[in-house]
Amino acid sequence: KKCSASRCYMCKNFLIESNTFSSCHTEQTFRHKQLLTCSTENVIYKIDCIIHNLSYIGYTTTSIKTRFSNNKSHLKTKNASCEIVKHLIELGHDIDFSSTRSYDESLSRCIKVTLIEKVDLDSASTTAEKEAKCETREGYWQTQLKTLHAGGGLNSKDSRKYVTRRKTDQKCVAF
Repeated sequence: KKCSASRCYMCKNFLIESNTFSSCHTEQTFRHKQLLTCSTENVIYKIDCIIHNLSYIGYTTTSIKTRFSNNKSHLKTKNASCEIVKHLIELGHDIDFSSTRSYDESLSRCIKVTLIEKVDLDSASTTAEKEAKCETREGYWQTQLKTLHAGGGLNSKDSRKYVTRRKTDQKCVAF
């Protein structure tokens, strides 16, 4: 859900507001189970490159607004800090850095952001515990939405470990 701030660059230019989400790499559609905004912390998010029809799944223990500001800063300084920024730098997307407004408008013609879920965390969790749980959920959604390179997506590898049950053998499999 878009926030109520009239000048929020995130909601105005990048955030997709919808009851459902899917990946350009699958035909599956998922329903949002939570109300999420640009200020929600501990979220799994999806960034779609609308030019190349590719998706990236990430997580942040801060808000998406804060995380995305960091991504924008890295893009502007050509610091390939994550796969989506690397993609935007290497493929030379037409991004105008001349002013903040131009930057946001031109970047918004390249990418859109969808919030997937808020990770349920204990308020007493340490930073390491928060990150571990977020990484687990990030890995789950990378697999569900097929955003790893092997599935045609932008995520380079899933180094996270999580457990899922395969319907065929009902054994727990660590990925």
